[in-house]
Amino acid sequence: MLRLMSSTPVDTLWDHLLPTLVQQLPAELAAVDQLVADPQLLVPFRTRWAELHPDTAPHGRPTIPMATYLRVMVLKHRYGWGYETLMQEVSDSLHLRRFCLIPIVENVPHESTVRKLTRRLGPGLVDELIRGLIDKALRERRFRPRAMRADSTVAEADIRYPTDTGLCAAAVQRLARGARKIREVIPTVSKKVRN
Repeated sequence: MLRLMSSTPVDTLWDHLLPTLVQQLPAELAAVDQLVADPQLLVPFRTRWAELHPDTAPHGRPTIPMATYLRVMVLKHRYGWGYETLMQEVSDSLHLRRFCLIPIVENVPHESTVRKLTRRLGPGLVDELIRGLIDKALRERRFRPRAMRADSTVAEADIRYPTDTGLCAAAVQRLARGARKIREVIPTVSKKVRN
């Protein structure tokens, strides 16, 4: 059964006992939080779920809230973490819990749950949502893209560069091999194939 939002509020009595610095998101997460708060970002989940389950009757256990799932996947793409590391970091950080809309009194979803949900919804949906989020941020001028950096680490390796004569020799070998196969199939050919 698809759940878009959690029924448990993020702010609990325990959260009010924490210092205000812990209750507020860092600037980067706060900016992304405002972008992800758009309910239109949850529409593709409803559409994809309807494609997967055409019957309208809700069945099965409820999923994790899709708002939480979207935020978890934003963190995964942002930091490049694997599922285990991702859920461990969310579990250990109050800021990441708050960003992912997981109350302090609830358990963080298990990494296998998130992984299986990604497999079920398809990685294309997640990539589409992340691209949509980046496009929205660019339209609203929330951030400017920086130049891409590439790692140019060089590893020593034996490389055989193709030359014209080498490519010609390889072509002749393939042609001779093909001619030998044809000669074996047609016994009336008496000429010998030379390389």
